[in-house]
Amino acid sequence: MNKTSITFIAAAALMLGSCAKSGWSVQGTVEGAEDGARLAVEAYNAGRWYVLDSVGIDSKGRFDYRAGEPMPSAEILRVTYPGRGSVYFPVEGCDAITLTAEAATFGKGHALAGSEMAQTIASIDSIVASTSSVSELQRKLAGFVTSDTTGLVSYYAVGKSVGNVPVYDPNESLGNRIYGAAAQVYAHYRPLDPHGESLKQAYFEGRRALGKAPKVEEQVIEVPETGLIEIERYDSKGVKHSLRELASQGKVVLLSFTDYGTEASPAYNAMLNDLYTLYKDKGFEIYQIAFDASEVSWKEAARNLPWVAVWNSPSDGVGALASYNVGAVPMTYIINRGGELRARVVDPAQLPKELARYF
Repeated sequence: MNKTSITFIAAAALMLGSCAKSGWSVQGTVEGAEDGARLAVEAYNAGRWYVLDSVGIDSKGRFDYRAGEPMPSAEILRVTYPGRGSVYFPVEGCDAITLTAEAATFGKGHALAGSEMAQTIASIDSIVASTSSVSELQRKLAGFVTSDTTGLVSYYAVGKSVGNVPVYDPNESLGNRIYGAAAQVYAHYRPLDPHGESLKQAYFEGRRALGKAPKVEEQVIEVPETGLIEIERYDSKGVKHSLRELASQGKVVLLSFTDYGTEASPAYNAMLNDLYTLYKDKGFEIYQIAFDASEVSWKEAARNLPWVAVWNSPSDGVGALASYNVGAVPMTYIINRGGELRARVVDPAQLPKELARYF
């Protein structure tokens, strides 16, 4: 068992032990609900939703459901207002989730509170309800996958449908890549969670359907099997930079995926600067592609960086992220002097050690 697995188990045990007497809960208000109406509290298993329990709504539209035990792993549940719709919410451990909704638009317009993950799930549903373009929806939901550290957010995002049509089909090229990225999140952050296994299996089955079945079904895809995939983007001065051209110059190239607006970005770039200073005279370059939502803020952050820093605008889509199975940022790849993609470094703390192998 690896260190990540041990840490995950220890954290889960500590969490469950601290709230074993209370369990999780979901409560809130449904404006316009009929007095005495009941909501079904439902869970998902083996391809179907089933009723755990039900809870009544009082004359003020309030309801309060409390489980007797903590949720042993992160799960997506839902509350269903018969004839109106369903609201999906995440639960882990002793989460206390709060729902604010209206009876007339139940399942289409609501707010969740109680955990950061719950707020993110509500944001996903809001985006699905308000985005009419499938390609735009794919781009937006892919952003949740590539920045996720929970696993469950990725699992929920890749499983969304519009009508009865899935947003991502693992048997199609883009959908398969997004499924692979979601499986990577679980492999890194929650390696023992069965949701990750289901995503991985969907990914591999899709690869077979596409005629690209992997030789060995590893838990994660270490590097894209097609090797170096071209990226061409513009820097803050309007100059286009080709990753493939840079990698053909006989240098060791660090391919960095990042978002300057994230909390981890300053420390990550400070470390890259130290590495750049150490190795730049030995044939080293960095190709950093940023996925900031704002071009203005990106330019401000990229202007004084000494390496190649380019921007992936919203109109560029998620192809670069999907092609390289980026499950979260920052994510780093090492390209050797022969232009070959050789290593994927998920943990930035391991980057100095991994990079040293090439000098």
